[in-house]
Amino acid sequence: MINIRLTISYDGGRFLGWQKTSIGPSIEESLENALRQILQETIALQAASRTDAGVHAHEQVVNFFTAKSLDLRRLSKSLNGLLPKDIVVLDAQLAPHNFHPTLDCLSKEYRYSISTGPIQSPDRRFYAWHCPGFLDKELMQKAAMHLAGVHDFSAFCNFKKNEGYTHYVREVSSIQICETSSDDFYFQVIGKSFLYKMVRNIVGTLIYVGKGKLQCDDLPLLLKGGDRTKIGMTAPAHGLTLYRLSYSN
Repeated sequence: MINIRLTISYDGGRFLGWQKTSIGPSIEESLENALRQILQETIALQAASRTDAGVHAHEQVVNFFTAKSLDLRRLSKSLNGLLPKDIVVLDAQLAPHNFHPTLDCLSKEYRYSISTGPIQSPDRRFYAWHCPGFLDKELMQKAAMHLAGVHDFSAFCNFKKNEGYTHYVREVSSIQICETSSDDFYFQVIGKSFLYKMVRNIVGTLIYVGKGKLQCDDLPLLLKGGDRTKIGMTAPAHGLTLYRLSYSN
C-alpha cells in the first residue's frame, strides 16, 4: 500500500462541510466518488481539518492509501476533470507510510474576512461577513492578545461539555487583524488545533468588542468563566477560510 497526499482547495458555499453526511453534499464524498471512479476501489480519506458547512479552504491536505501504482500528475488532472468546479486538486504527492494530515500538522492558519462599508460588493457577499459601520480595530487587536496563548477555550466551543472532547485546552499562536482596504480586513488566527466553531466564536466576540458590546477587559473573565452564552455570536461560516497548513516537510 502507498500513501498519497493531496492538497486541495474549495469553495465551501454549497457543501455541508468536509465530512460525509446523509442529508447533503460534502467535500469528502465528492472527492471519494471521483477517486473511486479513477481507481475502481473503495477509498478512505483523512483530512487535516474537518471544515464546517459553508467554510472555504485555500489549502486543505488529505491522504488516502491505495495498492495501485499511480502517475500522480495524471491523477491530479483526472480528478480535476471529474470533480465539481468548486473543488480543485492543487497537488498530489507520495507521502511516507506513517504520514497523517491531522496528527502531523504543526499549525493551521485560518482567515476570517470582514467588510465594513455601507454597501457590500456582490462578489464579496459569499466570502466576507458584512459588518457595516465603525469597528475599533485597535481595541479588537488589544482584546485578541487576551486570547493568544494556552487557555481553556470551553467558552468558545459550541459543543456541550463532555460531548466529544476530553479537554478544552488549546494554544492559539497568534491573532492578527490584517487590513486589505479601507473597508475590508481579515482576522488571521493561527494555532495547532481548534475546538468546534472556536475560530468563528473568537471572531464574533472580537466584533462585539469592536462595536462596544463587550469590553476588552471582559475577555480574561469570559475565558475563565467557560460560559458560551456570555461571549459574542458565532460569526457566519461564509467568511472563514482554512488558508494554510504547516508541516515539517
